[in-house]
Amino acid sequence: MAYYYQGTLRNMTYHLRKFRAYVDEYLEDYFTFSGTQELLTGMVANSQLYRRGIEGFGTKIMSYAPYAPRTIANKKRKGQPYTRVTLKDTGAFYEGFKVIANSEGFYITSTDDKTEKLVEKYGPSIFRLTAENFSRLIRGHLRKDLSSFIRIKYGLKIK
Repeated sequence: MAYYYQGTLRNMTYHLRKFRAYVDEYLEDYFTFSGTQELLTGMVANSQLYRRGIEGFGTKIMSYAPYAPRTIANKKRKGQPYTRVTLKDTGAFYEGFKVIANSEGFYITSTDDKTEKLVEKYGPSIFRLTAENFSRLIRGHLRKDLSSFIRIKYGLKIK
């Protein structure tokens, strides 16, 4: 019995390389899109820092750099959380959050004047997504959005 091959492996590999270039381009655009910026910065600022007081590896910031007694008193006076380090006082640090994306990947930083001092004290992992939030990004957002992009761009059906 003779078999009819739809395409050679070499030909498929070539087309997948071309597709890879589109995916890379898409990802750079995806991370500069304002909706994605808000999603990522919200994950770090609200889900991790403010609500749970953790950095990107899941470590409670209070466990290695607790608030000073004076800071706790100020937080109580303002009605702000003081049982966990939130890195939020005026909100300027959170408002300065932005996502930088290039061909190497993406990272989160802040344009606030206190950023360098806070990174020095608490470490750069304050900007890192936890494994849980990274998984949420991939499974809940990126896969769905990339599938939609592929469907529109190439007329393909992906489940």
